[in-house]
Amino acid sequence: MLIEKLEEKNYSNNKLLLKEMVLNIGNPNPYIRDKLVYNSFLEIITKNYLTNAQLKNLFEQLVTNQYFLYKIGSKNDDTVYKRSFSALTLGILINKEQSFLEKFHISFSVDKTCFFLLNEQDRRGFTNEKGWAHSIAHCTDLLDEIVTHPLFEQDLYDKTLESILFCVNDSFVYEDDEIERLSTPSAALINRYGLSQEYLSMIDRLISNFLSKQSYSHLDTRMISNVRNYLRAVYFKVNLEENKRVLLNRLKKITT
Repeated sequence: MLIEKLEEKNYSNNKLLLKEMVLNIGNPNPYIRDKLVYNSFLEIITKNYLTNAQLKNLFEQLVTNQYFLYKIGSKNDDTVYKRSFSALTLGILINKEQSFLEKFHISFSVDKTCFFLLNEQDRRGFTNEKGWAHSIAHCTDLLDEIVTHPLFEQDLYDKTLESILFCVNDSFVYEDDEIERLSTPSAALINRYGLSQEYLSMIDRLISNFLSKQSYSHLDTRMISNVRNYLRAVYFKVNLEENKRVLLNRLKKITT
């Protein structure tokens, strides 16, 4: 019934349909999860099939431990699909006209999203049999929607960037555009508020920690490669030349 309705784009009786879509948001079948459920969420949210009350209820349901943070910390199992595609759908909701959102929704979303980035252990990108997991990328896409929202407040800036840098400073080899995606909300924050001294200090500590070592393991090399690629990506996305110069000076220290 669900597959047939979504394939036909039959969104009548959307209360029952919405319930079924939420239950299948992390379906391990990539056709159902990605092609049908996610794309249908995109359509019914952006094309005004849902009332503000429905949008708000959907937001408050997905941001919980039963969806966005479902079994956070699990690794290499199917729970990642529910977390990851809840993040994508939350991003659509936040990007929607903001009439149903209040300031506390945004600050609450920042808290949950930072918690996600600090605790997500399943960092796979594309999985051969089940399609996109991409938890870090999808969470970062959500974060980009949050930091560009009119209700985002500057006092959340450093906390947000700290969680991003936590993911960057890791020996995991990102293969599916994750570093590029991590750079996007970083640059958005810099373009909106400028470079904070705390953010620069966090970067300086990462670089100093690497340069202070007398020899480098393969894990060290992977970590500094992530940092280098991240700084390059941010550099090309910031607007002000002065901010570019500050970032370039740090990038030069770890570029051979």
